Amino acid sequence: MNIKRIVSVFTAVVLLFTNASTVFAAENPTVPDLESIYEEYKDDEQFKLMRSEYGEEYAETFLKDVLKSRIESGIAPAGGGGNECYQSVTNIKQTKNYNCGTTTVLQTLYGLNSQGNVKGSTNADKIATLDNEYNVDGQGHLIVFQAAAALNKYYHGSANYIYVQGKNLKESTFEDYVAKSLTNCKPVILHARTQYIGYYGGHASGHYLSLDYINRTTDIVRIVDCNNNDAYYGIHYVPLSEAFNSINKESDRYLIY
Repeated sequence: MNIKRIVSVFTAVVLLFTNASTVFAAENPTVPDLESIYEEYKDDEQFKLMRSEYGEEYAETFLKDVLKSRIESGIAPAGGGGNECYQSVTNIKQTKNYNCGTTTVLQTLYGLNSQGNVKGSTNADKIATLDNEYNVDGQGHLIVFQAAAALNKYYHGSANYIYVQGKNLKESTFEDYVAKSLTNCKPVILHARTQYIGYYGGHASGHYLSLDYINRTTDIVRIVDCNNNDAYYGIHYVPLSEAFNSINKESDRYLIY
């Protein structure tokens, strides 16, 4: 990947940022740049899969989206939105044991008021559309980069969804990213390990979860769980630390925001 060429192209994008971003970059020598973002992601398994599947141009756009998000988070590091940030999603039960990913994507699209962009007259039909489009039956699950791609395909907003490995985050950064995304009317997705979330009672599995609310005073978040097991399905208020641990304690788990 030609980073010098990407940086040259990206200069035009940077010029569109506000005066605040210029001042921030001048006064903060640690402000991220595109090369540092590439160094962070170049060996990331999801980035490599995405790059192989969708090509160089798509990968370059992803890196630019990450950089834009990081710079904006640096300008407003508290995330914005006050103490309570939310963008409610619709709770939908997954239709197969392995399609929690596409179901959580559909839940998120409801929160984005974009569910109508997915073909199908019922939620089951829409999930089937997503399953077919992303080969969920063949793969046995939705891959993280596909979840972000699906959201960006069907949601026509001003900021694309991106992903970051939970291992690379501090809890305070996780909180900021969640709050910023919800303030921008974008529910987030946890690519989680369930044993770190209290209501799972230690049951260990990989699972996609919607997160659509955070209270930064009480450190509580709301999880909207599509699990087809009624013991776990539904809306749950859990400590912020549990949500964070579900993507941070083990490798290859992600925040999609």
